[in-house]
Amino acid sequence: MRLKWWYWLLFPLPLLAVERDPFRPPVDRCRTAQLSQWRYGGAVGDPLALIGILQDSAGKWRRVRTETILPAGWRVTLLTAEKITILTGPGCEPAQWVWLRKGIKNDAMDKPAVSAPAADGRRGKKGSSRVAGHR
Repeated sequence: MRLKWWYWLLFPLPLLAVERDPFRPPVDRCRTAQLSQWRYGGAVGDPLALIGILQDSAGKWRRVRTETILPAGWRVTLLTAEKITILTGPGCEPAQWVWLRKGIKNDAMDKPAVSAPAADGRRGKKGSSRVAGHR
């Protein structure tokens, strides 16, 4: 009789469990998936009290200072003219994230469009352009 009494106590336990969709991804409370979508535009102001310009994943530009708490719960820890560093919070991976300022100089894009003239006075390779009627 004692054994049956314990069965009755264990019977309602599965009914108390919360239902969860096994195909739904877990909730990202740290929102670290958004980190790569944010952009750092640089900083303005006095070097001792810089104001950083940060673009969020929705495209909205935000003004931030050191120790500012962002809507995702992230905290700005370092702000310079070249980079901004945030802490994502306890238990989040990665624990810190750094953005570098865009648009300083890109050597691949900033090369001159026209090359220097060749020794024979022509630009480019000899016979490289084909125009209708000319060889």
